[in-house]
Amino acid sequence: MNERFSDAPALSGGPSILVRPLSVSRYSRSFQLEVLATDLVQLVTGPDAADRLRTGRGYLHDTPQTLALERLLRESPEEFGLVGSIVLGADVVVPARSGGGFSDHLWLHGVELFDGLQRLRTVALVWDELGPTHLARTLLKVEVFCGAERERARRLHGCADQLRNVRDAQDRLHLCPHIRRLMNADWERWTFSVRRGMAQGPGGRTYSLPEVTRALACLSGPGPEIAHQVVGAEGLLALWEDIRSPSYLALFHPHMTPLGVMRAVETLRAAQEALDAIPKSRQQGHGKLIRYAPELIHWASCRFLPLSRLHDESFDFDWHGALRRDMRKHTETAVAELVRRYEQLVPPKKGGATYWRTAPELWLWKALTERI
Repeated sequence: MNERFSDAPALSGGPSILVRPLSVSRYSRSFQLEVLATDLVQLVTGPDAADRLRTGRGYLHDTPQTLALERLLRESPEEFGLVGSIVLGADVVVPARSGGGFSDHLWLHGVELFDGLQRLRTVALVWDELGPTHLARTLLKVEVFCGAERERARRLHGCADQLRNVRDAQDRLHLCPHIRRLMNADWERWTFSVRRGMAQGPGGRTYSLPEVTRALACLSGPGPEIAHQVVGAEGLLALWEDIRSPSYLALFHPHMTPLGVMRAVETLRAAQEALDAIPKSRQQGHGKLIRYAPELIHWASCRFLPLSRLHDESFDFDWHGALRRDMRKHTETAVAELVRRYEQLVPPKKGGATYWRTAPELWLWKALTERI
């Protein structure tokens, strides 16, 4: 540690900062410090902080991520530093001199900031709002690179976003208690996993989260709004993003069972198979509804089932038999009725059909399924 803890003056022209770390560890490539957030506020004060610290961007004050950081620091300051690090470059790291020969403070000379500006500016903002007492329990993990390692760290942190797989809403679903309960349930020879990258379970038979979500949405009600939302990938992510929303809880709730999920997936597959059997000759004109809005037809075809008892394992109903006997008939009926209503509601326009534009629209789905 001594060769890095030298009295060499700052060389880069960057600012110096005095910190009192609660812990210090030296690794082969860096120093690791645990520091009170209040020690680092001075780094980011003033409008020229980004220039002084040579950061790649300024304070992104209105992004969802920054707003979430601000909310976390206001509500749970002790949790703020649990995830993520402040990454600095420095010319030297030296112990502060004291008359007694021992000091628990360190000087970081010639500092630049590779990662963490948004976190530090959030600390400064909340400091101004709520004062230093609010931040007394906020500890930050700080990594400091010096010498040749500093150049490597600067280069790699400059393109770190290209090296990470960013988490999305699906990756956070393991935090949902209803999902966790389902994942831990007995699926007999099948498995259910919400994790991206899990193509199949140990036995090779897995229900995927997108298929399960769309299957449950197909059986939702009273209207087709949720089924419409989850048609595309963006809609799925939007639904999974808020696990407290009414739409999410309509599908994933405390009463769901593996049997209900299996019934839902079997139903969706049966509905698709029945729709695939519709002759291509009927998919002309307003019949293009079959091509452009198959999920609408799936939703309408399933209304004959006892949907309120989907997850009831004690309910005496031959679900598989009903699908085998009746799904094709109900799909035929739904196609005929929806296409008839479509013809009445959206007459063909001169100069070309507009089916591909109108068929996927939610207003049309709601109008076509009224009183179904």
